Amino acid sequence: MKQNFISELYFKKSDLIKRVDKILGVIKQETDFLPEKIIQKSSWWNSKHIGAIHYAGFWKNKPAILKIQGVKPKTSEVEMINSFQQQNKSLIIRSPEIYAVIPWNETLEFEAFVMEGARGEKVSEIDDFFDLYKEYRANCLNQPWIDKPEISLAEQTQNNFEKWKKISAELHPNHPLKKPGDLEIVNKGVSVLTEKLKDVDWQFQHGHFSLKDLNTVENNQVILLSNLYWSWRMPFYDAVFGFHWHQYDLASSSDVSLSELLLERESWKKYIRENIPQNEAELNLLNLAFLERAIAGINLDGLISPSDKSEALMEILRKEILDFT
Repeated sequence: MKQNFISELYFKKSDLIKRVDKILGVIKQETDFLPEKIIQKSSWWNSKHIGAIHYAGFWKNKPAILKIQGVKPKTSEVEMINSFQQQNKSLIIRSPEIYAVIPWNETLEFEAFVMEGARGEKVSEIDDFFDLYKEYRANCLNQPWIDKPEISLAEQTQNNFEKWKKISAELHPNHPLKKPGDLEIVNKGVSVLTEKLKDVDWQFQHGHFSLKDLNTVENNQVILLSNLYWSWRMPFYDAVFGFHWHQYDLASSSDVSLSELLLERESWKKYIRENIPQNEAELNLLNLAFLERAIAGINLDGLISPSDKSEALMEILRKEILDFT
């Protein structure tokens, strides 16, 4: 199976919304799924192009969720889910149960699957999250099923940022959170990062391990979502990804003050640094993962929800990058 580079699909400029009514007609006929409401629309960094849509509804009188994928990945999420579960040894973390599948339809440009509906709650506490992270690292990564990229990690990282810079310039040419010196900081950060990654090898992992992707269900089990993102990445990417997006969620929340955001952010970073790496070499790799996400933050990720808290967060990220470089 080939690795999915999901962000690259942005350049397809495919918009699922324009054909979703016809697609739903096909899905109802072929799967017996009855949609009730849209629960999520997935775009690339708040672009106008929707790449996937999730519906809540029912399948044969059971609560279910339909995911429609509108841009063709190299490896389908259903294949990822099946491959993950075949080698998974965890008694706690599992993939969602799949009820029905529609393979890629060339005419309407979509694939879809119906899975079990959410019957529990998202994980919300840092201790619980990293207990699950340790369980996932110990028991969910037994046999990689995706071919390792032939390109080096350093070169792919360079390529990623070249593409992300183009996307940032196209989506946010005059964003209020951008500063004139940001591109220089990004370039400097990427230069240092790629130099330090020259002798670092890929690691196989779940590339979207976050609070929103862990759903507790009965029997103390947890369903791992966003399985499209199983892939080879830099070491400890999965350790910092949840932190990375959690800070932006807090920045966009009207219920969280700046001081609360900063306290939560420091608590997460402290916990990760003290509990995840086992030695000095691993701590150095973890710090590179933090650097990579900080650069991604000022380039694009942190621009999604402009606010006073977001502005303060961007200043912190700029300083962290400059201090590292």
